[in-house]
Amino acid sequence: MQTTPLYEDEREQRLHYHAVQRIARDVGRSVRDVIPLYETELEQLKGRAKIKDFLSVLVSQRVKEILLNMQGWH
Repeated sequence: MQTTPLYEDEREQRLHYHAVQRIARDVGRSVRDVIPLYETELEQLKGRAKIKDFLSVLVSQRVKEILLNMQGWH
């Protein structure tokens, strides 16, 4: 079974990495902590998205909400 790469090219990968960096900074977590959650959410949304231009914004919002909710439980 062949899997589709998460990023179509280097430009897209950089775009999402910058989004991960912003999230990490905003919620006080490390980039290493954010990447797995971000990529999981990106994979889920990317498969259903008809227009992919705003994926980084949508994924960032979802991941930030999840991380902030997790912090609220500690």
